[in-house]
Amino acid sequence: MSSPKDQSVLGHDIPKARLTASGWAWGTLYLGLPILLLGNLMDFIFQWTFGWCIGIWCIV
Repeated sequence: MSSPKDQSVLGHDIPKARLTASGWAWGTLYLGLPILLLGNLMDFIFQWTFGWCIGIWCIV
């Protein structure tokens, strides 16, 4: 029995599964967008209620 990295089908070597550039992009969008939106929403709420600016754009 061969190891998982040495598989071949009809003489062709089959590479291991890996995350592609499109997979990285979708993962970043899927995880990063909600965090970005929630962070901006929290900053807006704090700025509106308390007058505190805690966003990165407050430094500029």
